[in-house]
Amino acid sequence: MMTGDETQNPRDDDPEIITPGDDLSPDGASSEAAPEEKSPEDVWKDKYVRLLADFDNHRKRTVRDLEDGRRYANEALLRDFLPVLDNLERALAHAKDGSELGPACQGLFEGLRLTAKQFLEMLEKNGVTRIPSEGQPFDPSVHEAVGYAESTTHPEGTVVEVYQQGYRLQNRLVRPAMVTVSRGSST
Repeated sequence: MMTGDETQNPRDDDPEIITPGDDLSPDGASSEAAPEEKSPEDVWKDKYVRLLADFDNHRKRTVRDLEDGRRYANEALLRDFLPVLDNLERALAHAKDGSELGPACQGLFEGLRLTAKQFLEMLEKNGVTRIPSEGQPFDPSVHEAVGYAESTTHPEGTVVEVYQQGYRLQNRLVRPAMVTVSRGSST
């Protein structure tokens, strides 16, 4: 039985309990190495080197952002022009080759065809490319599947029809192609 004077600390008797002040090194030497004192010159030199590196990184990031801004500056304008091109191409597809049109409309059809061709050439000159789709394997990074169709001529996962062309400006996707994807044949 213990008296009030003989209070016992459980840490004193139990060798398994490790306290923060215990020395754990096998040779009995202190496990904490004394921190190396840096001179004020070394501290300022270290700060200076870090500041130079930060400034250089900031400069490089700013240059890269400016280049990207120039490269992709026309992206919003391009997004506005693409539906106009889509409608022009739909009108041309509806008239097929223009042979069923009367002689008065032949000139109009040919003018629309040349306008669409010139529009596409202008886009290509400015770094805009169409995403190849029909007959290509479906790629979710550039295609948006709007439907599936059974096909005996296309293997499963192949684009069988394009509803809306997709475009890239330089290497950035402007608009994914809206496509129908083959399920393969049902037999």
